[in-house]
Amino acid sequence: MSTVDQSPMKAVYAGCHAVQALLLALLVVAGLNPVLADPGKSVTTGGGETLALSMQELADSRGYIYCEIVFIYEGDFGSDIYSTSPLAPCSVEWWDNLDMKALAEERGAKVAVKNGPQWWSMDSVGAILSEPVTIGGVEMVWGARLPAGTMQIPHYTVFSPAKTQNLTWKAGQPTYRIIDAEGYHYVLQGHKVPTERLAGLGDDFEGLPEGWSYQVIVPEEDLVMHLTPAKPIPSVQDEFDQIYIRIPN
Repeated sequence: MSTVDQSPMKAVYAGCHAVQALLLALLVVAGLNPVLADPGKSVTTGGGETLALSMQELADSRGYIYCEIVFIYEGDFGSDIYSTSPLAPCSVEWWDNLDMKALAEERGAKVAVKNGPQWWSMDSVGAILSEPVTIGGVEMVWGARLPAGTMQIPHYTVFSPAKTQNLTWKAGQPTYRIIDAEGYHYVLQGHKVPTERLAGLGDDFEGLPEGWSYQVIVPEEDLVMHLTPAKPIPSVQDEFDQIYIRIPN
């Protein structure tokens, strides 16, 4: 699978923005997900596959490009989310040429929708994911199931997804944060705008609430998070449909 630099992705981002907004509205409420994946167990997908689950780590993840596909099923089952991360960087050529209608039919879904491309902002990431599944000719992993009828969450509204992730931002590397009016810091996870825009992204915000700010902060020590469904994970979504998670005090 070929990889690309980020500069050609600007056109892809602009063309897919409306679709991504809808998808992120679905993805951010994964906390309502009735399937809380556990390593060593398995999950049965909407297409009837039973997949083994395990904790999978991606080192050197900063700037790693990945893509997600959401398969939405009839009835009360909900949706399955598959990702190219951590198996291989997403190929833009492959992504642009996917036949989403054919993929939906192949997996028995009502519709299949793209989410991405995007890049990880942290230096390492681990999550509970499935064994590889071939979708559209490449290997992807199942990462979550969303409930049927998921509704959109407004930008800059705090929500608390339930998920298992191990995240590390290394000391001396920039972190991109939204700071709310109460002083809580929310750090960017995956970004959909190219890296070169992140330093000045605060100038592009139009809907940031009064008293909120966007800052680039270089930590002096590693910023490490171990997220589990057992604890709330306050998060916000910006107007570029990017997710930030609250840094514990």
